[in-house]
Amino acid sequence: MTPRCQSVAANFLMGAGILPLALYIAWVAAFLITTVPGQPPRVPIIDPIGMVGLGMVVYFGSFIAAGLGIVWSWLLARAYPERRTLRALVLPVIVILVLVLPFVFP
Repeated sequence: MTPRCQSVAANFLMGAGILPLALYIAWVAAFLITTVPGQPPRVPIIDPIGMVGLGMVVYFGSFIAAGLGIVWSWLLARAYPERRTLRALVLPVIVILVLVLPFVFP
């Protein structure tokens, strides 16, 4: 596999790893925005304990998949200096920030 194909695969892995976390955050945000006290929620949601468990599973899966993509991208940038483009350097930083964000705002 060429370094370019490996870089594309690592970037895809990072994006695919973050997608479930982004969908979970959007679902919870939609629930919180559309909920009116005294009325049934407009966005279906499971019980709060189930949502916490689902959030932990989604975050753990995102951490594994996106983390593997970050490590792969870093190893590629280290092995092939000519592949160090701005996108190849910025995307892992954005993914790291998204993964660290839940710990910054508990």
